[in-house]
Amino acid sequence: MENIKLSIRAIAAYEKISIEELARRCDINVGHLKQVSAGNVKMLAEDVQKIAAYTGIPADNIIA
Repeated sequence: MENIKLSIRAIAAYEKISIEELARRCDINVGHLKQVSAGNVKMLAEDVQKIAAYTGIPADNIIA
């Protein structure tokens, strides 16, 4: 994948699932991921790794 940065909302949309479902599938606290997607808190490095592992999107391409 090119060096394209993807937001949590874009990743969920690409996977055709909600942010809540993305959180569940990646074993991330739903409330925390919703706060990340709203820009209220920063994403934890371990959460980036979980999303990368689930989606196959390189961690460097995932942004909050």
